[in-house]
Amino acid sequence: MDKRKSCGCNSYQEPDTFPVAMAYVPWQYFHMTYDLHKALMAGTIFPELNKPFCGKRGCR
Repeated sequence: MDKRKSCGCNSYQEPDTFPVAMAYVPWQYFHMTYDLHKALMAGTIFPELNKPFCGKRGCR
């Protein structure tokens, strides 16, 4: 079976020819922190990093 047709693209490249990853990490400023109890419940002491997973694509 032709791999180019199975994925719907016009060209096929072996997976090992792609870079491993590219990351964008914005500068984080240290403003405020959660108190200990809330930090333990949230999994982070930084409110800016508290991004709970709600089970849907970007929806709450």
